[in-house]
Amino acid sequence: MLASLRSVRVGFAATRPAFARRGVALRPRAAGEDLPPATRITAEDACKLLDVGPNASFEEILQQKNRKLAQADGDVDKVVEIEAAYDILFMRSMKKRITGELEVSTAVRYADVPTQRKASPKPPPQAMGGMAGMASKVSAPKLPAGGLPVGFAVPTNQQVVLTQAGVFSGVALWALAQAVLESQDAQLADTAGLQLSLALGYAVYSLRENKKMGLGKAVALVFGCLFAGAMLGTGLESWLRVDIVPIGNFGSPGVFVAEVVILLVALGAIFLV
Repeated sequence: MLASLRSVRVGFAATRPAFARRGVALRPRAAGEDLPPATRITAEDACKLLDVGPNASFEEILQQKNRKLAQADGDVDKVVEIEAAYDILFMRSMKKRITGELEVSTAVRYADVPTQRKASPKPPPQAMGGMAGMASKVSAPKLPAGGLPVGFAVPTNQQVVLTQAGVFSGVALWALAQAVLESQDAQLADTAGLQLSLALGYAVYSLRENKKMGLGKAVALVFGCLFAGAMLGTGLESWLRVDIVPIGNFGSPGVFVAEVVILLVALGAIFLV
């Protein structure tokens, strides 16, 4: 009978060991000490007990409840009052949410429901085609040639092209005029080494200055044109044999090959990137 009376006095707190689940250490009651009589408190009393306003949020109520439990220091009477006040305010908050009196943020989600990410819209086929076409137009002039980082591009600065053409043409005409003015024996030994060196040096300078090319790449490109021109010039000279059948007064095999090399070096400096 005494146990039943104590259960009635404790009320809701005896059937809900909330403070035990929350880690509240209860102070043991002295021998013969009776439990406090059950009291009904209003929402206003609960707000005063937890030191919260009537429009306090759930987070504020929970924070104040935890703070009050920590201050209770295991006192059963205070713990029961705090839990009762918290239950009243919690049920009132839930009632306001259900009836729509309390606005709930749309950011609130259940823990077991993952947040859906918005998929980024895909561009329409026309836009994708336009982007692909634009990319192909931009990258087309710089397609790799022979597996090397070298591409072909039509120059847009006409003034630079005219300057390059004038320099290479002047060097080539200089070598040709020098060979024509020499005797046949001197032409056989002439290779236009000075003019060829000037053409190679100007080509490296032009690539670095006009196309902002690195020194290593510029030198490699010029020497590639030199090798290609030497192979092509040697092949043409072996077919024409200007040393046997001179072209007018010109009969120097070395200068002929040098002219072909200067031509290919000029084309490389103007069109290769």
